[in-house]
Amino acid sequence: MSDFEENVIDGVVEEIIFENDDTGYRVFTVNCDGILHTVVATCPPVYAGEAVTASGEWKEHSAYGRQFVCTEIEKTFPFELAGMLKFLASGAVKGIGPATAQKIVDTFKEDSFYIIENEPERLTQIRGISREKAHIISDSFRTTLGIRDIMMQLNEYSISPNMAVRIYKRFGGFSIDIINREPYRLWEEIEDFTFAAADKIALENGFEPDCEMRVCYFIRFVLTHNLTNGHSFLPYDKLAQISAANIGIETADAEGYIDKMTAEGRLYEQEIGDLRAVYLPAMYLAEKYVVKKLYNISNYVKKEITDIEKHIDALEKMLNITYAENQRAAIRMSVENKVMVLTGGPGTGKTTTLNGIIKLYENLGFNVTLCAPTGRAAKRMSDVCKREAKTIHRLLEVDMARDNTFVKNESNPLKTDAVIIDEMSMVDIRLFEALLHALPDYARLIMVGDADQLPSVGPGNVFCDIIRSERIETVFLNKVFRQASQSKIIINAHMINRGEHPDLSNSSDFFFVKKSSAESVTDAVCALVSERIPMRYGKDVLNGLQVIIPTKKTQVGTQAVNAMLRELVNKPSASKTEVTIKNRSYRVGDKVMQIKNNYDIVCRRKNGTYESGVFNGDIGIIESIDLKQRILSVAYDDRIAAYEFADCDQLELAYAVTVHKSQGSEFDIVLLVLSDITPLLQYRNLLYTAVTRARQMLIIVGNEKVFYNMIDNSKKSNRYSGLRHMLSEFSDGGDGLL
Repeated sequence: MSDFEENVIDGVVEEIIFENDDTGYRVFTVNCDGILHTVVATCPPVYAGEAVTASGEWKEHSAYGRQFVCTEIEKTFPFELAGMLKFLASGAVKGIGPATAQKIVDTFKEDSFYIIENEPERLTQIRGISREKAHIISDSFRTTLGIRDIMMQLNEYSISPNMAVRIYKRFGGFSIDIINREPYRLWEEIEDFTFAAADKIALENGFEPDCEMRVCYFIRFVLTHNLTNGHSFLPYDKLAQISAANIGIETADAEGYIDKMTAEGRLYEQEIGDLRAVYLPAMYLAEKYVVKKLYNISNYVKKEITDIEKHIDALEKMLNITYAENQRAAIRMSVENKVMVLTGGPGTGKTTTLNGIIKLYENLGFNVTLCAPTGRAAKRMSDVCKREAKTIHRLLEVDMARDNTFVKNESNPLKTDAVIIDEMSMVDIRLFEALLHALPDYARLIMVGDADQLPSVGPGNVFCDIIRSERIETVFLNKVFRQASQSKIIINAHMINRGEHPDLSNSSDFFFVKKSSAESVTDAVCALVSERIPMRYGKDVLNGLQVIIPTKKTQVGTQAVNAMLRELVNKPSASKTEVTIKNRSYRVGDKVMQIKNNYDIVCRRKNGTYESGVFNGDIGIIESIDLKQRILSVAYDDRIAAYEFADCDQLELAYAVTVHKSQGSEFDIVLLVLSDITPLLQYRNLLYTAVTRARQMLIIVGNEKVFYNMIDNSKKSNRYSGLRHMLSEFSDGGDGLL
């Protein structure tokens, strides 16, 4: 075929140029009456020799020229000898290379495929093919046919090729049977497969809207969805009402299904105060485990350490420092107790106290392990403690071969005498449970953080629950030291936390630029980022300056502001490679953030070693884009990560980030935008968290009314979590945790 304006091509697959079986992305050539065309498609596997009919459109690629971008494809296995030979010689069937393929086709002619599939013993007629090898060839051939058939059937359900690949990898030959019998498993077991998509398949396949399977899965969906809102459980009444209203059944019927699922162990119930709490099993068991493990560590028989005050005196002399009373108390308690919390706001000496605890532990011969929930928080901990700190994920070592579980656990615990966690407010119940599984009972546990910051993105309210339970020894640092008291950032942060209105007059490190309209706000932000801050302070958004905005949407949300700032500080040019992937543009030099944990991405560290994993909140710069290999490289603080194009939807621009995404990080200069914010985001601890991200300077641009409204709104989002109650109520027949 030679007419480039046609949107359908027919031909035979000639050569596979590139393919990624994880995503279904493929580039191959098709021979159309002697003319070779390059086809780009996301589709089930294609093989040389197959006849294809492809629909799509022609596009001009900047590097590879004219390509046919396929949107739909039909395939037929080859039945002519030339096509059969090409298919068998392509490597699609294990055990057959070009020479063997030629022998098979020469021997069996048009019956070659039938013989391989149904009478493999006859392949032994060919020299070099044993009976064992014949069956390997036959099994591989049948598997190839099975994948192809299932992928084509999945396409009939309007399931994208990318998602079809994931489904086949999970369920194999049972994929279609599971879709027909229990389609909701697609939502529960396939990443990014929505409940709505599974529900659509079920209803189209004849499932009744009020059938038991649909109702029970919807109840689990409601609980699962609310994990993203931070809830470990939902009250029984609320869960039943929500489920009934959305499914279209009576509340009493929903309650009956909840009771049945609880009796069968598919849900768990627990009395939490005056609430009848309903949990997904994993959440219930996580909270119960955390309580029991904290008790075990707290009560593990430990070697008595005497003369603690003398040890602290020696520490002060060694470090040429005099600790404040509550700092000294914290250091002493870290020795007297196996489990302890250290909390306080900015400027109250948390870092000094933490370093004292670490040094004293080392003087006592303890092997100390430092960790934090995010990469940037771990780096900051390393910087202030002058010792290596790891993310909790890296400390526990992700086991990619076992569904991204952790290598470190009870049977393979951490080899340490003490674990110190910084930014503990960011740790959710699932991550904390995983860490405790790997912590030996004899080890000490110190949890450090600011309890007034935002809670974790994931489910639970771990840090606050532990403190409020009053069952774990907690030291509150509340005295602002003299040097810190000179900083308006720190003074104002504490005023905000107390609900007081700070003086908004400018100082050496705190500025409020009053703007009312969205246009004036964005104009001011662009001017500050592109000119005023770089020229006066030598910082820019790629080095030391971070724009923080509470909201993603609206004219002054992160999405709009990112687009504007990108064109100011990283303008397109012929020297900067740029690519559009899934309707999102990436350019060399862009500042980007990883928005979900990915344990598969390969990273090269500065020392030349390799490791896997990038994590939610990591910020880096796009270093290179290889259009031929389809690889995008991002330089993070200590490593370079190589992304296949299919994984790039996990990256978003980070010239401006939300407050939640900034948590755990500190920046030399923070430009905080407060304008056009929904009332749902106008609350005190969100403002407090944003303000405390600034290390040297804070510039607020926006509406002072919004600023004051946030201070006045002390209401924190209500999270359903049972950890505090379980800690308070726990008893092994003795005196409790401590």
